[in-house]
Amino acid sequence: MLTDLLGRPERRFETEKLERFFAAKRVLITGAAGSIGSALAERLAELGCAQLSLLDHFDHGLLDLYERIRRSAPAQKVSDILCDIRDPSRLSAVMRGARPDVVLHAAALKHVHLGERHPIECVLTNLVGVRNTLAAAADAGASHFILVSSDKAAAPVCIMGGTKRLAELHIVGFATETRMQLKSVRFGNVLGSQGSVLPRFVAQIEAGGPLEVTHPEMERYFMTPSEAVGFILSVTAFEDERGGCAYMMEMGEPVSILGIGKEMIRRSGKRVEIAITGLRPGERLKESLFDDCETIERCAMRDVFRMSPKSADMLVSSADVAQLEAMARGSDDSVVRQRVFAYVDERLGRGQRAAG
Repeated sequence: MLTDLLGRPERRFETEKLERFFAAKRVLITGAAGSIGSALAERLAELGCAQLSLLDHFDHGLLDLYERIRRSAPAQKVSDILCDIRDPSRLSAVMRGARPDVVLHAAALKHVHLGERHPIECVLTNLVGVRNTLAAAADAGASHFILVSSDKAAAPVCIMGGTKRLAELHIVGFATETRMQLKSVRFGNVLGSQGSVLPRFVAQIEAGGPLEVTHPEMERYFMTPSEAVGFILSVTAFEDERGGCAYMMEMGEPVSILGIGKEMIRRSGKRVEIAITGLRPGERLKESLFDDCETIERCAMRDVFRMSPKSADMLVSSADVAQLEAMARGSDDSVVRQRVFAYVDERLGRGQRAAG
């Protein structure tokens, strides 16, 4: 079972509170065809909401999810929206049509090493896409906006983490421009999600090996899909007068990737060799959940921490995002990567990027 690999009890979230909060809400999910987006959609269909809008630009995945929801929850009002978050005019039009009360923004480029090869795409999706969705949600009258972020946004060393941190800081900045309740959620790897270590290890074991581990000391924080969904929805429903904060759940101790690989080989009953391949660009041995550029405190939710920037100078405004967008559209990948980290370092007030 997935939970056996956590090294801790799986966290449960209150169903009744979520049912009460979402019952009369129209909810729109971006990146709905992805692992987190589809899990959110399926859980919201179970809980029941006034309207469920599924937005993605991946046509096959979107259609598959839409039909799955219609079969599993025939009473749930659901619509599919084929749209790219990088198209602001189209996004604004469909958002006005959907009139969501809650926007769960799960759309993102999430793969570290792929992002290192395509920094421009990371900026345009993970930052400009957030700006576009925030603006469209505000224009459509949404009351709640949740950004699904990553632990790689803490002391970022990869371009994916850097753009995620800037997006978090834009949530804080945008909170001064809108009456929406804005929050970010930051967590580690989700067991079994698309592109995560478990499906990759399964495929390598089935192929007879080798099972590839980048470094014997690599560790990661993990959550189950159920925890990730429960956490996002619970933070959404949590009343907090402080706008734009980021939240993280207590996830226990980080888990050894090599240990997971050895356990999966043992369970398979096969003889599979393990190959140490070395760290790839943008990877680090251990992840942090927060850094010294932010204030962290417990909030009223059990085992959940709230993080906020230590300085107002760290905020990223809509004008800042427009400047970064112009830079991304007018420069090559190497320049964009350098400029993004220069911007991150300036905003966080750090002299140099954290070591990997």
